[in-house]
Amino acid sequence: MSNTEQTILITGASGHIGRSFVDHYLREGFQVIAISNRGSMPRAVNLTKISADLTEVGAGIKMMEDALKIHPKIDFIINNAARQDVALLKDENAQTIHDIFQVNVSSIAEMYSEIASNKFGVKSVLNITSIEAVNARPGHSVYGASKAALEALTKSAAIEIAPIRSNALRLGLIERDGIREEWPAGVAAWEKSAPLVRMGTFNDILQATDFLLSATWITGSILTLDGGVSTVTNW
Repeated sequence: MSNTEQTILITGASGHIGRSFVDHYLREGFQVIAISNRGSMPRAVNLTKISADLTEVGAGIKMMEDALKIHPKIDFIINNAARQDVALLKDENAQTIHDIFQVNVSSIAEMYSEIASNKFGVKSVLNITSIEAVNARPGHSVYGASKAALEALTKSAAIEIAPIRSNALRLGLIERDGIREEWPAGVAAWEKSAPLVRMGTFNDILQATDFLLSATWITGSILTLDGGVSTVTNW
């Protein structure tokens, strides 16, 4: 089967990583469904953009329904959308906590519920998570907790939706334009700590993404891409 006969759905499609996913799979000839509530998309005959506010309860279900009105089946899904609000717990508020979990976990659980019931031709689901799911960091408590929940959901879903595959990429710090100027201390600390002495790139993510989407005997796995940072002791 050629790529032109395969469809991939990508959430968070207007962000740095999400837009890179969209551009890559368009170049590869896939039918791309880009889910985003902001930003512009390139014009392409094989690109469909769907606006979705994933903070709304039921957004994951509606997203699948809207996508299937356009494409009769969806082969692959990359859940890349995320809320990453930074705040100490003493400064958190209930609405923000709800929105972070709704975007990062609940909307994906809703999507899994639809897949478990209807299949839609899906072969593989890939969730983008973070090393903050397992590495505590002040100001990131709610975000980290949401990503830990997403990893648990990824594994449990692998059992319930089989033979559809469910996996996740646990990412460390990823390079983007302006990050060195915006966060020089953080980048310096990262590069000092990482055994591979650099941030990740989109090509690093893409190698792992293409592998996990197509690996027919891998499911329920969390693959860490962090340049080795998680192997370094912090005491």
